[in-house]
Amino acid sequence: MAVVMHTGVIHYGKDEKMKACRFLLLACLLLACLLLAGRQQAPQAQQVRPVVKTMPVSMEAGPGERAYSGAVVARHEVQESFRVDGRIARRLVDVGDRVRAGQVLATLDENDLRLSMESALAEHGAATSNRTQALTDEGRYAVLLSKGVVSRAEFEARRLAADEAKGRLDRAERALGLAKNRLDYANLVCSTDGVVTKVGAEAGQVVAPGQGIVSVAKDGELEILVDIPEGRLQSLTNAAAQASLWSSGDKRYPAVLREIAPAADPLTRTYAVRYSLHEADSSVRLGMTATLRLSDSSGVKAARIPASALFDQGDGPGVWAVAPETGRLSLRRVAVDRYTDRDAYVRGELADGDVIVVAGAYKLDRDMTVRPACSSQEAAR
Repeated sequence: MAVVMHTGVIHYGKDEKMKACRFLLLACLLLACLLLAGRQQAPQAQQVRPVVKTMPVSMEAGPGERAYSGAVVARHEVQESFRVDGRIARRLVDVGDRVRAGQVLATLDENDLRLSMESALAEHGAATSNRTQALTDEGRYAVLLSKGVVSRAEFEARRLAADEAKGRLDRAERALGLAKNRLDYANLVCSTDGVVTKVGAEAGQVVAPGQGIVSVAKDGELEILVDIPEGRLQSLTNAAAQASLWSSGDKRYPAVLREIAPAADPLTRTYAVRYSLHEADSSVRLGMTATLRLSDSSGVKAARIPASALFDQGDGPGVWAVAPETGRLSLRRVAVDRYTDRDAYVRGELADGDVIVVAGAYKLDRDMTVRPACSSQEAAR
């Protein structure tokens, strides 16, 4: 190595400069390779695709028959209650008894009510005597006024006293009438012909006015009460309905839609719907379990999928669809027609042949890339 020393300064030769440049160039190339390798490894770590269980969708029209469980109820049911408070002395009917209008269902202890009536009667007697005395004084002072014995002011005072006595008598008459009515209210009288469906109090119990004592189902038209999901309300109008009883086998009764509840149940989010049974015979009894079958003639196609494929992020139910070529997920909105034990019938943004994820839907997200799990047949190959 040639090194030249001149005035205390070290000068490198030409070969040494070339070696230093080569070393610096190699270091830069090595650093660039390391940086490039780090950038290439980061995307590879993000390309991990989860394995999901999938199934193809098959859209079927079918007959469109849907079944809902319900119960036989009366169209009109009256909850009989006392109009006064007190202790129940007797209850004269039980569940299942047939009753008629005007029949006594229960009675209250009348002691306090009778004392109130006697007090009002005594007050009425006192007011009557006071009124008689006031009228007598008014007549006597009128005669004395005509003879100039008393002043007109004294006569006016007697006349006003007579008017006051009349008001007191009117008030006493109304109080006596109210006391008599309260005594009559001690007997709970049935308002309609029907059958007792519920008993809400027992003898010896103290009840308040308006508290339900006996529920009476009015004789007449019977109905089927069912709960319908909100997604099927629009199809009820054009659907033919038939009802069958578990106790009568395959026998079916024509049913006619009569009423749809204006608001959904806060817990089940379903609507109470009533169907009238105009051709019900003697075998149809209140409280029987019934099955309502609705036949939809529109032929709307629906797919049967596992209930685990459904998920809801707050804006309605949906499923994840997997693109066959890329495995990318896309959200498909659906409406649920009905549920079975493990499956659900849905319709909406699905087409025949679409592949959907059937498990772990809540762990996935939009635009993720997944790998469908191989079936047993594919694994055998």
